[in-house]
Amino acid sequence: MQVHQHTHIKKTLQLYLAKSVGMQFRFSQVLLGLGAACAVAGQITELHQEGPFALKVKGQASNSSINGYLKTYNLGSTSPTFISYEPTAHPTLGDSPYEWYFNYTGFVQYRGHEVGYLLAHPTSNTTTPSPYHGQVLDMTYMSNSNVGVPIVGSGTGYFDIGFDSDNKTFSVGEFDDSMYVPGVQPEYSEDLGYYHWAVCWQFSGMYAQTLSWITTGTPHNPTCELVDLLRVEL
Repeated sequence: MQVHQHTHIKKTLQLYLAKSVGMQFRFSQVLLGLGAACAVAGQITELHQEGPFALKVKGQASNSSINGYLKTYNLGSTSPTFISYEPTAHPTLGDSPYEWYFNYTGFVQYRGHEVGYLLAHPTSNTTTPSPYHGQVLDMTYMSNSNVGVPIVGSGTGYFDIGFDSDNKTFSVGEFDDSMYVPGVQPEYSEDLGYYHWAVCWQFSGMYAQTLSWITTGTPHNPTCELVDLLRVEL
């Protein structure tokens, strides 16, 4: 299944530029590369889509009790769509609150695995004007914590996602700011994949256990438990 999309193309071009600058190409090479990317982008009008599938949450610790699925829900007709962790769920095909989709361009990979974004309710509109089809997963943060909370359908952006050969969900970065040096242009990397998922007690619609993302280091939220986020066929 394919859907029309343009915002992801813009980011693909931004990543192309980041690669060019990070690898310290000469200015003429950057211009030539951008021209080629734009020419290709002019032909790209569709995204690939996989799904529906379920997202299973499994605690990493040997004594963890976390073993459930992610469900979307609303608090009202005009509210964003939130995500809950459901420890006793057994989702089946057609159970739309548990159905997820994966969109990707085919032009961005991590170790041979496609990078794109997750979405729910592919025929729904976002809560704000957006070119996205469906409700796309993005990450929200508080200024005093390193723990992000995902939300879908905000219409403001998306969180880079991919699946490895074990169907574990990862995210990617382009630069590692722990390696920055004053006055030295950092290098772009295609090998920055992260599995920083957790289940934490958070305010996400309601105060409850929900999927979370640890940006780096020890979670500021002491209720967090590290988990694997797994794609499971319905």
